[in-house]
Amino acid sequence: MRLKITFTLPVSRQVLPLNYQYPLSAWIYNVLAKSNSEFSEMLHDAGYQLENNKTFKLFTFSNLQFPPGGFRILKGTDRMEIKCAEASLIIAFMLPDIMQNFVAGLFSNQQCEIADRISGIHMQVTNVAMLPDPPPETTLRIGTLSPVVVTSKTEAHKQEQYLAPRDEDYSRLFFKNLTDKHHAWQLATGQEPADFSNAALHFSCLTKNPKSRLQTIKAFSREEVKVRGFLFDFEITAPAELIQTGLNAGFGAMNALGFGCGEVSNNKMK
Repeated sequence: MRLKITFTLPVSRQVLPLNYQYPLSAWIYNVLAKSNSEFSEMLHDAGYQLENNKTFKLFTFSNLQFPPGGFRILKGTDRMEIKCAEASLIIAFMLPDIMQNFVAGLFSNQQCEIADRISGIHMQVTNVAMLPDPPPETTLRIGTLSPVVVTSKTEAHKQEQYLAPRDEDYSRLFFKNLTDKHHAWQLATGQEPADFSNAALHFSCLTKNPKSRLQTIKAFSREEVKVRGFLFDFEITAPAELIQTGLNAGFGAMNALGFGCGEVSNNKMK
């Protein structure tokens, strides 16, 4: 399920932190918790689990989208001044059909404050629209709406390394993450995990110079961590259900923190 949420903003000047993904994620959890605390707690605390106990949240969201000229980066700061009266956001979930209308309804008429301890913005939800399902095709071109995070940890590098789309091991790890998420969903919904070992899986970065984005999570706290992802267009060949999982749950890691949201390239959010 994919939602486009439209917000209105007050006319007064507001300043948004560039590192807004974590408070935006917290707002999404809070909206879910108001009407369905069990579902929200499951996503936040447990998620969907593989047999090896690895867990996934199975939802993602885009960067906030503003009209052209709707903001400016304040030079020498980690802030952006918002100069427009409207913004929008894509949120995508892996959900049973029976829950989709209910969850979409939770976001209607909500107030939204996205802030850290220095500054923030206030927004009002004015429209929630369910987007059509992506075409069930086995090859699609995808544009990223938020940075994709793919990590690698080797004996040579004790800490996780953030990979760029053209790095040697990127494709393998990209599909490992995607198939793991699909299997976690199948286990949670009582399905036998599909075997993709012989499937045609192909990833190709279409952007000559992918844009690197360094995002700070939990800024100004002891748990602060910096995460690097990349914005780019890519072509993917895989079973249609696997591509659908990526579009609804996110590509790469840390999706519930606003990473890895994508859209079919001829259907990008305006």
